[in-house]
Amino acid sequence: MAFSDSIIVVRNLDSYYGTRQILHSLSFHIPAHQIFVIMGVSGSGKTTLFRHLIGLKPTPPGSVWIYGEDIGSWKSGDWHKYWQRIGVLFQNGALFSSMTVAENITLPLAVHTNLPREIITIMVEMKLHMVGLSGFANYMPAQLSGGMRKRAGLARAIAMDPEILFVDEPSSGLDPITAAGLDDLLLSLKEALGMTVVVVTHELESAFKIGDYMIVMDRGRILVSGTPDDVRKSNDRRVRQFLERRADESGQDLEAYLERLCTVRSRVKS
Repeated sequence: MAFSDSIIVVRNLDSYYGTRQILHSLSFHIPAHQIFVIMGVSGSGKTTLFRHLIGLKPTPPGSVWIYGEDIGSWKSGDWHKYWQRIGVLFQNGALFSSMTVAENITLPLAVHTNLPREIITIMVEMKLHMVGLSGFANYMPAQLSGGMRKRAGLARAIAMDPEILFVDEPSSGLDPITAAGLDDLLLSLKEALGMTVVVVTHELESAFKIGDYMIVMDRGRILVSGTPDDVRKSNDRRVRQFLERRADESGQDLEAYLERLCTVRSRVKS
């Protein structure tokens, strides 16, 4: 995987919440038109990294390049242009509860384009068909199952045919059959739309099913990176523990607890 093929390059990224360091000199690159998986246990720093990549947490200059540009020097206008080129599926779907499914998907198209209403309606129906929700346009989010809400959120995330799709814990809260269906959907969307997909997850089966490349994080550091086979062959003790689903001997991971505490504190302040 050459840097010239990469749509995102991260070099020595450090991140803090207050004085507490969460990410420690992360370096990796994400190839275009592939599914890149960020794995790790809860509290490993996955969410903080995700926030940097989608622009919800300030990034120091000289740490992250997207489309060859240093995002640490971006102004608000640069970020708005970037947000129009990406799609984000948050863990809970993040649908507006007071809007129908169709209205949720319509929103980014209405805000960011000058397309006629008739064209937007057709595009919304196309996205619903792609995620298997044809016929549910007029449903409210509360009327959908958890898996259907994830699919509706995905339809909104791809409404503008993004170049990069960011997905946070796609299998969280889903039964195995529904989770497998969502994995298949992400694979088909990558092929059909040629998107680069970045997935944050701790679900091993899902990660190895969909991932072309991946990193495994622990305590804000990258333990191993590469193809799924590279990760499976790793001899790192913590990677083996993660892959074999073995609990910590102490029964409690103090570092993970402190990271989660810092994350919650930061969200409360914001």
